[in-house]
Amino acid sequence: MNKIEISDTLLFKFFLGETTNDETDRIAAWLDANPEEHQKYMDEVHEKFIISIMTEPDSVPEADTNLWYRITHSRTIRQTVGIAASLLLVIGGCYLFFTSQLTQMVGNPTTIESPAGQHVRLTLHDGTTVELNSKSKISYPALFIGKERRVRLEGEAMFEVAHDASQPFIVETYACDVEVLGTHFNVIADKNTQEFSTALFEGSVAVRNKINDEEILMEPNTIVNLKNGHLHLSELESRDNYLWTDGIISFSGDNFEQIVDKLRRYFDVDIEIQRTRLPDVRYKRLKIRTSEGLDHILRILQRSSDFTYEYNDLENKIIIK
Repeated sequence: MNKIEISDTLLFKFFLGETTNDETDRIAAWLDANPEEHQKYMDEVHEKFIISIMTEPDSVPEADTNLWYRITHSRTIRQTVGIAASLLLVIGGCYLFFTSQLTQMVGNPTTIESPAGQHVRLTLHDGTTVELNSKSKISYPALFIGKERRVRLEGEAMFEVAHDASQPFIVETYACDVEVLGTHFNVIADKNTQEFSTALFEGSVAVRNKINDEEILMEPNTIVNLKNGHLHLSELESRDNYLWTDGIISFSGDNFEQIVDKLRRYFDVDIEIQRTRLPDVRYKRLKIRTSEGLDHILRILQRSSDFTYEYNDLENKIIIK
């Protein structure tokens, strides 16, 4: 019988659950040929594999107080590593069980939702940074395993994706999927209001419509909107609407109804308009820091619009008159 040679690269691929049936059979035959020696070697290679995916808490700078970064890069991975290490005591065909358990553990998603009136910044395992706008939610695995890096978004988020041509990054939403290799872009996906848009600042992305499979390849400084079930591409005239990552809310060019919608979404407050005619807004460009609070923003708007308001504390409602 010919001697079976197994490379470290193939074992790494096996630990990730990416080997073909033929490759898995080769590894099983290699283990059966010399269980004691090959088991020991496989354990050594697995230690290298674990080190390659593990980030210890001590490696995170003290200045980085991002709770989500520590959760993603410490607790989840270390739990996965502990389970994987205990399963390494078995040999031969039982490694298939280990691989499936490892894949399941790292595939279980972590979900983060940003509080009303705030935005949350997090760093994924691959180095991609995500900023979640108010009342937005993202789900992602502790480790990206397989041929793609997939996250699911509800709401609005700004992404700076770490480049990896061999593993495209996909933002899944209720309406469309946004696929990128490495870029800077913003996605809005609000199922309640049936709003979807993608604004691209750097790089290139492909937006695929789940309804009819139409696809648009975007270039920098363009925006795609979903209207009546179809994607529409246009030039991005201004980046004012994406200043929320800097704590700034922009109402440039918005009518009163659009302003109210933004305030509802950002501050998670019910706003009721008790008048037949909407107030005119005379501001052409208006940017306000959200840290000033909702009452301050409404008082600024009153300077250019004819309306009064009152706040119902029991119902958390603002009434526009």
